[in-house]
Amino acid sequence: MDRKHIITISGKPGSGKSSTADKVADLLGYTRHSSGDMVRTILQRHDMTLSEYNQQALADYSLDTKIDEYLRNFRNKKDVVIDSRLGFYWIPESFKVYLDLDIQVATVRIYKDAVSNNMRLKSGEKVDSLDLVAKQVRTRMDTEQDRFKNLYNVDPYNLSHFDLVIDTSRHSPQTVALTVFDVYRRWLKTDTWKQETSTVPLGYSFKNQY
Repeated sequence: MDRKHIITISGKPGSGKSSTADKVADLLGYTRHSSGDMVRTILQRHDMTLSEYNQQALADYSLDTKIDEYLRNFRNKKDVVIDSRLGFYWIPESFKVYLDLDIQVATVRIYKDAVSNNMRLKSGEKVDSLDLVAKQVRTRMDTEQDRFKNLYNVDPYNLSHFDLVIDTSRHSPQTVALTVFDVYRRWLKTDTWKQETSTVPLGYSFKNQY
């Protein structure tokens, strides 16, 4: 079987999709693309916050359509890594990676990232408190599940869609990327594939490098 040289990375907010995509692309010499970056560019252009976008998108699908078209254009490309919530759906023949983690860990990571990430601040992602971020994360996930179910009848947080599931709670960014790299190289050589999972035992490392 001639596998596509395309990796799509999805997962929960705060799971490390962007940093993983960067590192995996660097390891493989691939080109990295992000629908999240495109969304934030659109938000700046339309002077919207991410929360406003998610609410508007429940009834107005025009922005989602732009993102979908952007993703579909990669189906005939090669040597690319795509960080996107619905990359697995639009490019089902890709190597589909899901990054999972505990919601409390996700909240802390998003809070830290939003404080230091200029692009997130420009998109209006507020970082007043951890409690506010936790509420925003849960609302975002619920909203996306409802929206994508209505649009495509697909749940972006259903693990059964993916070839590799990694719990990033105890992983470092480096070990996440190396896991994707190693498993992807095996996936390229097989005709059939059964989903693999990767976790680090509790207590293995308490160092959080995100």
